[in-house]
Amino acid sequence: MKDAQVEEPVDKDEPLVFKMSTKDDDSKAKRKDKGITGPARHLVKDIGPRAPGSPGENRASRFIERELKSLDLDADIQRFHTPATTAWSEFFPHLFLTVGVLLFPLSNHLSYALVCVGFITFLFEEFGRSPFAWLQRYRRSENVITRFNPYKEPERTVVILAHIDSPRSSFYYHPGVVRLYRTAFLVDFLFQSLLFMLFTLLYGGSLLSMGEERLDVLWKLGLLFLIPPAVALLALLYKGIFGKATSGGNDNASGVAVLLQLAKVYSRRKPHNTELWLAYTGAGDAGAMGLKRLTSKYRRDLRGAYFIVLDQVGRGFPVCYRREGRLIPFRGNRHLLSLSRRISDIHAHYGVVFKRNSLYISEGYQLLSRGKRALTISSREKSRYPRYWRWQKDDYSNIDPRTLRLTADFVQAVVDNIDRGNLKKKKKK
Repeated sequence: MKDAQVEEPVDKDEPLVFKMSTKDDDSKAKRKDKGITGPARHLVKDIGPRAPGSPGENRASRFIERELKSLDLDADIQRFHTPATTAWSEFFPHLFLTVGVLLFPLSNHLSYALVCVGFITFLFEEFGRSPFAWLQRYRRSENVITRFNPYKEPERTVVILAHIDSPRSSFYYHPGVVRLYRTAFLVDFLFQSLLFMLFTLLYGGSLLSMGEERLDVLWKLGLLFLIPPAVALLALLYKGIFGKATSGGNDNASGVAVLLQLAKVYSRRKPHNTELWLAYTGAGDAGAMGLKRLTSKYRRDLRGAYFIVLDQVGRGFPVCYRREGRLIPFRGNRHLLSLSRRISDIHAHYGVVFKRNSLYISEGYQLLSRGKRALTISSREKSRYPRYWRWQKDDYSNIDPRTLRLTADFVQAVVDNIDRGNLKKKKKK
């Protein structure tokens, strides 16, 4: 029996499901669709902020576990320890770099060593590895996992995941300032790179007995280059001390709500040839610690698996990240991207957009940088940044149920096509 094929394309001129909405439209839609927004409402309004390892995140895990058991689904709980934030692990590279620059007149050897350590560990942070995470206080967090065994022998494994926790906010996430976030990061990286090259020259010159006046001029130039990293140091210090977790409406109660909706769908009908995992991960804002523990513990079971990450799917139209990374981008899995494009072309009402994520390090980036087959699905309005991204106003009003429903239908279409064997496009004879 031949695999079911993707349907014929619809007319591209057909109207989309919804336009960018007003607040009145949002409230009417929420009254009509309480089913899919119910979990998001409970997470945001009843539980509130859910920092990694906090009591709020633990209550959210218990709620998800109860929801899965009400669907007669087994919920596996994976407990682990996590830091509360990555603010401190990002702070230390800047601290080492700053101290190293200031120490050069006193000890050129120690100065250059600290500059090197600071710059290299900064690069490690940008690749999703946190060398200084162990210096922070650890808390208890957990993943909630449920599996659907197919009717037939499984031919592949698909993991759909969404992080439970909400991010920590800071002053530079203010809606009026956040548009400079990407530029500020690039300036910070540029001047750290210049400092590393300058102090390599300085250290070599000091070993080769370069003139004191010339060394002094180069060091003072280094003090000027230090201004952007020092500002970043103070900003991270402020976030670590005064930053508070948001209510996490769009980020990421929306992803959890869509994942629970998919649990309802597949509790009624199992896949035929695909083993399906739904993973609600903890500590997403702490360097995706929950995801790392998941892939580590189930390394053998998830070998060759396809990962679909749901992150901030609460407002706008679905977005598939074709590339992810702030410095060196990693391409999303080509099979998942190709299938998503075909579904989007055929069903124009999904309004799917394909963009590069150069804004933040997502769980999808953590997977792609480790050689996993992954694709992140998010949502966007017309703005480059999600509305109230990591800001305190990211509450329940920041969720549009039509976006949740559209995303759930789109992800379901992707999974069903994978189950039919349409993941890899067949070559024409």
